[in-house]
Amino acid sequence: MGVKIAYREPRTTWIPPVGRRFGARFPRTAVILRTSALARRIVLDLEREYAATHEPLDPRRPFGIAAWVYRIRSGVECIDFEVYGVTDEVLRDRARCDRLRAELESLVAQYNWADPDDPGDVRFGGGAVFLCTEKQERERGGRSGQVRTYRRWLARLLGRRFRPYLPVACD
Repeated sequence: MGVKIAYREPRTTWIPPVGRRFGARFPRTAVILRTSALARRIVLDLEREYAATHEPLDPRRPFGIAAWVYRIRSGVECIDFEVYGVTDEVLRDRARCDRLRAELESLVAQYNWADPDDPGDVRFGGGAVFLCTEKQERERGGRSGQVRTYRRWLARLLGRRFRPYLPVACD
């Protein structure tokens, strides 16, 4: 006979600033406040929706997405994505890669907000999609669905293998 205590987040009312433009998927994820939790939701949604509506990039290899969450010097939390399952042969077709990247980046943008009057007012920065080569996928283990948080001090300890392929995060 024990007492169970459960913590619940307090309910708060949030009034969005007037000038913000919200992406189509923002209302479904408005309650997600942590950037890493939002990244996980985006990864799962993209994997489910993209894999269901598009032919596989390579039938022998699974399509998958992983995310990197990091903070830039201005304090903005960013999310960038790595796509697995793309063969080097497909990566040589520049038009197909650009089309795939543009489709995924437009899906990611639907979770964000932007303020035309204040470029720094965004839900998350980044939103870039990186198509991993077969070598990069092998180095990373090709683990789809992972959300990694990048911290500069951690990169020095773990080495280059664990660094994201992001030029902003690796400066």
